[in-house]
Amino acid sequence: MSLTAAGIRPRRKPSQSRAWATSQAIQDAFLILLLEKGYESVSIRDIAGVAGVGIGTLYLYYPNKESIAAVTVRSRVRQLASALVRARDAHGPRTVREIATALVAAHVGLMLGQPAHWTALILLERRLSSLESYRQLYRHHVDITHEALAAAIDWPDGQQPAMAAFSVFTMADGLVRNALLTWAVEPRAGEIEAQVLQAVCGYLAYRG
Repeated sequence: MSLTAAGIRPRRKPSQSRAWATSQAIQDAFLILLLEKGYESVSIRDIAGVAGVGIGTLYLYYPNKESIAAVTVRSRVRQLASALVRARDAHGPRTVREIATALVAAHVGLMLGQPAHWTALILLERRLSSLESYRQLYRHHVDITHEALAAAIDWPDGQQPAMAAFSVFTMADGLVRNALLTWAVEPRAGEIEAQVLQAVCGYLAYRG
């Protein structure tokens, strides 16, 4: 099932501030209930109650629970893209290592700032996302990483950073996601950040 399939698209795009706040309240309520009850046990009535809106109002925005889930996942994944953009655009001229450090800190900081939320969303993304939707979002994150590395003052002349960008983002995302999904204890951000930096900076140095 695609995150953008017609059957689960939101019915109303929240262009005005009040509409946006209502849509956001519904997403926040869904996420709270997802953590408390699990996806299967969450009902539309539950979501409306926690969000503080009537069921009729909720249906103006979303046709079903799957639509709420899909939009919630996509909006949180876009938060990661926004965090990487801020890291890419921060400060002045920087070296490859400085840029990689900033990207990793943003990535780890966002996802491990709310580990329970991201664990639940990662599992839900696997359930809802089509291959093409996943590829589209992944390419977007890699493109941001590409732009960041290409702007480094010491990026080697004549070398294209496309594969390096893919590798850097994949190492960071893979380490964070798998720590969230597989560790028996909640990962510590500082420990994960150090491991990701070691992998990323070691790879970039090896490339010469």
